[in-house]
Order: sequence, then C-alpha cells, then structure tokens
Amino acid sequence: MAACTREIAFTALAGFCMLAWPPPTRPADHPDAMEPTNGDPGPVTRPYQARYAIYRNGRLTGKVEVTLQQQGTRWILRSSGSGTHGLARILAAGDDEEVIGALHEGRLRPLHYSRHTRVAGIDDRWNVDFDWDARRVSIVHDEDDPLQLDMAGDALDPLSLKLEIRRRMPQPEAPLHFQMVEEDEIDEQNFRLLPHEWMETSLGCLLTTPVEKIHRNTERYTRAWHAPELDHIEVRIDHGKSGGNHLEMRITELTLDGVDITPRPGCAALQAAGGESPPGPGRQGE
Repeated sequence: MAACTREIAFTALAGFCMLAWPPPTRPADHPDAMEPTNGDPGPVTRPYQARYAIYRNGRLTGKVEVTLQQQGTRWILRSSGSGTHGLARILAAGDDEEVIGALHEGRLRPLHYSRHTRVAGIDDRWNVDFDWDARRVSIVHDEDDPLQLDMAGDALDPLSLKLEIRRRMPQPEAPLHFQMVEEDEIDEQNFRLLPHEWMETSLGCLLTTPVEKIHRNTERYTRAWHAPELDHIEVRIDHGKSGGNHLEMRITELTLDGVDITPRPGCAALQAAGGESPPGPGRQGE
C-alpha cells in the first residue's frame, strides 16, 4: 500500500521528489564516488527561499517551496509541495522533506532526514539518522523496525545531495558521483554537466548550467538548470520518459540572503537592446 501511495502522489503532484532519481549506472565502489574536490567547495550556500510551479505534460498541477536556513554551525533544508490543480488537488497530494546537517572539514554531513508523503488521506513517512562515527545510517519507514546500513562513502539524503551538487558546480572538474540513501538501500547517483544555456524564466533571461542525471534506462531523462549568478539555484527541472509523461518544475520567485530577486529583462528584450543575451531567442522556460 505504501509503495502504491508514493506512486500515486508522485504522478499526481510531480513535485520536488522528481530529483530522488532511480538507480545509478555505476557500482557503489566506483573510485570517483564522493572523492574530495579540487579545493574546498566552500561553506553551505547562502540562505534562500525559492518557489516553483509544477507542470505535468504542460498543465499546472502544483507548487513547491524550498527553504535553506543556517543556524550556527548547522543548516536546515526544507521542501514542501502541494497539489493545486487537477488530480493533485482532488487527491490533496503533498510531499514534505527536511534535512538537518553540519559541515565537517568542508564537507556536508546530514544528521537527520525526514519525508512525509500524503495523498487521498493516506500518509507515508520515513526517517533517516546518520551516525558518522560508526559510518552507518538507520532508516525507519512508518512503524517498521529500523534498517541499519553501512556507508560505502559519505552518504547523502535526497535533499543534501542537491545542495552538494550546487556547492561543487563552481569547480567544473569536481566529480559528480554520490552515495544517496533511499528507503531501503544506498545507491550511487551519477551526474554530468552540460554546456551553458540561456533560459527564459520568471526571473528573466538567465545564463544557466544544466546538470543531467545519468540513467541506466536511456529512455528516461532528468535535467536541472542552475543559475550561477543566483548561487547556482535550480531555476528549472525536467523529468520524464521518451513517449511518456513529462514533468517540469519552474521557478516563480526567489529570495536570496533576505533579498527578493527582481526579474531582469527577458531574452528577447536583451537581444533587442544589444546587451548580453543568447545568440537566438533562448530556451523557453515559461
């Protein structure tokens, strides 16, 4: 029943969970997995609050709000998604995640992760506790007995993985191979950077760096476009399968370090003004 609930919620909401990607293409003992980067990637990224609209096959279906806070040496990353249109609204679909972590020798270390998915009045919860001294994780799904797993590398949860990708992006040569904790296992997740793209967004025309998830199933695709000038925050995420459903998350509002980001001109306006702009009309993100 729990698996069915998650699948319905995923289909109805198509929310931030689309970045909790399927099994990897490389073995867990791949030599590049979580290797130190060339230099310290720096502190946790700046505090922010981002709002996104969710689309399924071109139709608005929900919204997601993502917040990063820093409290002393610890950071808290939260995402909250809810259905606002169509089936997602009818089923009252929702997906809430939170991770609390700390920096250790310049590396992100999640301490506790939780997720609560709900649809049609049915709840599904799971929690992860990270024991870095013992290098083990404890996973509890609903009221099941805890599952203890050994870390093959510096394991991350789905939220802190996204944050670590952003921290590494200023270093193009940094490896993008990670160990991610799932509900009943630790999977390797592999990504690659793609060439820069100009993108039309609700925040205006932005130069972005796309990051692509490497899938075993080549019919599936998952890409996230990050804006370097906005602390590498994701401004769009696409996920789907060739010939199947296409899911999108598009940024609508952003507050960075307590400052509301004012939309800049669109790509067409920049091009007409002869300023910094894409060579063509730009990728449409609206």
